[in-house]
Amino acid sequence: MAESGIAELSQKDGTGKLGIVEFKILWTKIEKFLELFKKRDADESGCMSASEMRMAVEDAGFSLNNSLHQIIVARYSEPNLSIDFDNFVCSLIRLESLFNTFKILDKDGSGVIELGFMQWLSLSML
Repeated sequence: MAESGIAELSQKDGTGKLGIVEFKILWTKIEKFLELFKKRDADESGCMSASEMRMAVEDAGFSLNNSLHQIIVARYSEPNLSIDFDNFVCSLIRLESLFNTFKILDKDGSGVIELGFMQWLSLSML
């Protein structure tokens, strides 16, 4: 499943393990994501098209431009451009992590952050 998301949650307490609190957070997110997925999987195929994915990402609260939507579809879709639930969850957890990280680094709220090379590498490897 969403290994990077689990890793991010388990790092909150520094143990590297998914404790009961982290599990509850993850479970709540998965339930929310399942609701979004079912709502936007119009044909109930168990997979989303790129356009369904775009609407679901927006429903989740992420405002992205066309280029970023295309990148997400390219990264998280199957060769036929369908996105299954597992990849949907992974993409939303990744987006949430990126948005939260940016918000933390944007201390003055300017919408611009400055990263050194090692900071950038560390963030991009998450």
